[in-house]
Amino acid sequence: MALFKSAEEKAEAQAQKEQKLLERFGLQTLSNREDIESVQRIARELAGSGLSEFGALLSNNDTAMNRAQTQYTRAIMEQNFIIIRQLDRLASLLEEK
Repeated sequence: MALFKSAEEKAEAQAQKEQKLLERFGLQTLSNREDIESVQRIARELAGSGLSEFGALLSNNDTAMNRAQTQYTRAIMEQNFIIIRQLDRLASLLEEK
């Protein structure tokens, strides 16, 4: 087993994680590239916050906890933008009929 992965191996592993996340939440049928990228960005941010949150619990560090809360808030905001874009597309489709 190699200790260090190449850039391609890391990118492939990240892509697999993101695909599993889409499947886990039933989002593999998303067709809009912008929405897919937003979901992937949310996943990366939340995955990064897991370690800092764990470290904050061990050290009782308020700064780390505030950073984790900020990341969660940013993820919620991004999700709201996804919903807004989807609602706009639905409204456009309804106006066409």
